[in-house]
Amino acid sequence: MTQQPNIVHLNILDTDFAKMTAGEAIPVDRKRRLAPEHYDFDRLGKQIARYRYGQLDQQGQDDILCSIATTVGLFTLADMEDINDRLRSTGRFYLTCGERQQVINWLEDELDISLPLPTDH
Repeated sequence: MTQQPNIVHLNILDTDFAKMTAGEAIPVDRKRRLAPEHYDFDRLGKQIARYRYGQLDQQGQDDILCSIATTVGLFTLADMEDINDRLRSTGRFYLTCGERQQVINWLEDELDISLPLPTDH
């Protein structure tokens, strides 16, 4: 028995999809300054673009911020354990305001990329 594929309608513009596929441009001077062998800038650019153009809800934005933090090594194992404990106890994935701010500040300070904080829904 074969399953019928699920069709998921995306509520994004073609231009936003193209921007997400291309990824956010990270300034070359910032890449050089950050020891490029330690960072996956292509992946990071795609994560930033998805956050910016993906029209995500707060949980989706928190997921992207967590992925960015993991990609650049911002969150420690203890941080990830706290996040996973919250998920187990509440059944919902979310970052605290401080965790969100930590990632947003890193992007601003290290990459000169400004992203808005997620809005509570």
